[in-house]
Amino acid sequence: MKVRRRLVAVSLLLAVEATAFALLVTESVMDAIVAAGLTCVSLWLHLVLHECGHLVVAKLLRLPVIAVRVAPFNGWRNEVSVRPSPSMTALPLRMVLFYLGGPLANLCAATALVIASASTGTALTRLTLLGAAFVGALLGLTNLVPGRSTHSDGHNLLRWLRAPAAAREGLRAGYYQEEVVRALRAVARAGGDVHRVGIQARDGSDPLLALAAYQQRLSAGHTQSADLAEEAERLAALARAGGTDPAAAAAIGQMLSLQFGMWYLYAAVVTGAPVERREVREISELARIAVRTQPRALSARIVMSLAHLLNQRPEDARSLLLDVRPGAEPRDLCAVALLLRAAAESYLGNHAEADHLLRAAGGYPQLAQLVAAIRAADPAPPMFAPAPMAGA
Repeated sequence: MKVRRRLVAVSLLLAVEATAFALLVTESVMDAIVAAGLTCVSLWLHLVLHECGHLVVAKLLRLPVIAVRVAPFNGWRNEVSVRPSPSMTALPLRMVLFYLGGPLANLCAATALVIASASTGTALTRLTLLGAAFVGALLGLTNLVPGRSTHSDGHNLLRWLRAPAAAREGLRAGYYQEEVVRALRAVARAGGDVHRVGIQARDGSDPLLALAAYQQRLSAGHTQSADLAEEAERLAALARAGGTDPAAAAAIGQMLSLQFGMWYLYAAVVTGAPVERREVREISELARIAVRTQPRALSARIVMSLAHLLNQRPEDARSLLLDVRPGAEPRDLCAVALLLRAAAESYLGNHAEADHLLRAAGGYPQLAQLVAAIRAADPAPPMFAPAPMAGA
């Protein structure tokens, strides 16, 4: 509603200013009202044209389009979303041209309207065309100004121009986060009622409600909130508390150890930043809490295997997942299990088996690429940073 009120306010301001200017030029109240009305209507048309510009460029550059939202009467959230592969050739150039597509469409339309106004004879038509040209140019230039919003064309243009490698890595990390959330959902489904999603937490002391609220925030994409780490710490404390129900403690242990364990794996392999030994111990503790209640559950074995992998104990990680077969149910969890086992096999030097598991897993392309990076590295990357020397 706030966005819609903002759009209405801008439209009203534009209408008042356009009416005043048109009245000054035409000296006719009726002509002024008509010119102002058509100028305001051009705002909506330019919004549609803006998204069409993005869409045309995306199609020409073969950027995969995943969503097109063009609803000019429903607020500012009109957008064309693309999902390029992080390894796509000339990706920075493609993304720069994609984000330029919308503003350039507005600026080209504005130029055409100015040219058309020069060949018309009536003052009303000339004034209307110039007003529409002004609106299009203003919309195009405004979108080129870098803003804080990630939906700003200028913000994204600057990001891909100034730091293309970081932007590409951010794209890859975003896709990996989606796979982490997908794995967490698979764990929630496997856990049944223990992982109820959709419950609004009203009492932070209730472990199940707190866990459900945390899952909701992750699923909604609120992964960069400043207080999310604090919320995870509170959940971890609830899992360790002696008075917490064992099933609820196990659910929290599975959720946190899988979420942070997968990111620690990513940091060590992709960004070359092994985690601190203390953090590995915390993951292991949470994984043991998960295993304590249902030691044979696949989700519990996955998080324990992940903990062993981070502890650089690949044999133990492998042994927990030897019975998992490709295509077994639940498929999402089995795919994660196969990929973690492939990582363990890579550390053990069983490259043929690792390749077989990578081909059989499917469903998690970013996690598969991460495991393939372990497979290709020689030597395999360390999972945790060495302890500092005494007196250093």
